[in-house]
Amino acid sequence: MVNKLRTELTARQKKVLEALGDFIFAHGYSPTIRKLGKILYIASPSAVYKHILSLEKKGYVTRKDGEVKLMGRPGSGEARVKVPLLGFVPAGYPREVFDTSGDAVDVPEWMVGRKRGNVFCVQVEGKSMVDAYIDDGDRVLLERTSSANSGEMVVAFLDDGSITLKRLKLDNGNISLVPENPEFEPIAVKKLRVLGRVIGELRKY
Repeated sequence: MVNKLRTELTARQKKVLEALGDFIFAHGYSPTIRKLGKILYIASPSAVYKHILSLEKKGYVTRKDGEVKLMGRPGSGEARVKVPLLGFVPAGYPREVFDTSGDAVDVPEWMVGRKRGNVFCVQVEGKSMVDAYIDDGDRVLLERTSSANSGEMVVAFLDDGSITLKRLKLDNGNISLVPENPEFEPIAVKKLRVLGRVIGELRKY
């Protein structure tokens, strides 16, 4: 496959992307348009929205159901850092082992931010998260954490010790790991054990 180079960002778009990344790394989810505008001192929500659309068009973010996710595609002249690649994680049927590769991947520095030492990468196997734009073979960036909020995408242990990549759902004490593909069923777990939460995605085109 051939890497698709992104269009250069304007100074304002760089500031929007930086603020967006900082918020996601700090909170684990994307800010609302109004919240992002407040951070950037942009009074008009429509102006902020136009910047998000521009970032999406240029390949830096994706949007779904009001959630904005950082995307990483190799671009010319971008500063890059190495992030450990911990192996394959199933986004399909859970698997008993976590294959560790000992390798590292080059990641755009803007995707990692100030949490460089707390970020790792996994390669996805399976199609249970395709409706969240995470497909078989994609590489996903995660922040190491032992906790997460309902609605976040996480890599987590199941009760039998196997692992999976799913969206976390907490509802009145019930814990479920929910796929983003109607062909797969949610998985109920008794005890939540999170390895990391998704903060971005790397993909080749």
